[in-house]
Amino acid sequence: METDLVGRCGIYCGACGVYRACVDGGEYREHVIREWAIPGEKLRCRGCQALTPDCWGSGCETVRCLDSKGYRFCHECAAFMGRSCRRYEEVAAKYLGRGQDIRAALDRIRAGDADVWLREQRERWRCPSCGRRISWFPGRCFGCGEAVNIKITPRE
Repeated sequence: METDLVGRCGIYCGACGVYRACVDGGEYREHVIREWAIPGEKLRCRGCQALTPDCWGSGCETVRCLDSKGYRFCHECAAFMGRSCRRYEEVAAKYLGRGQDIRAALDRIRAGDADVWLREQRERWRCPSCGRRISWFPGRCFGCGEAVNIKITPRE
């Protein structure tokens, strides 16, 4: 389900390396298993909104924090709104370096714009040469081999 790809912290799960490895398989799956040292049997993900205990992301600190507070998204937390959650700010900086402004994404999700945002993300994270969906991580498309340059956008 496409809405499962709305990350609880504001990431687009459809471009996550683990999600792409699970969905795409093949060479990219083997690359992720090797590079991230993930046992193949533990490489499972269907997106943050569809986490199960056997999914790779079920141990995510952000997910555990949200679950402990009874929140679905980080934007529901006062610490997010006040920019006082050090963990979130670290995660936001990391993903900005991967081409995603997750704070801006959560602003859009909170405003009810998740469907449009998902559509934009689905198109954004594609190889410009062959059109295959890509991850933030490879640096190249595992479909056609072309280099992929991630463009950081200030607002999503």
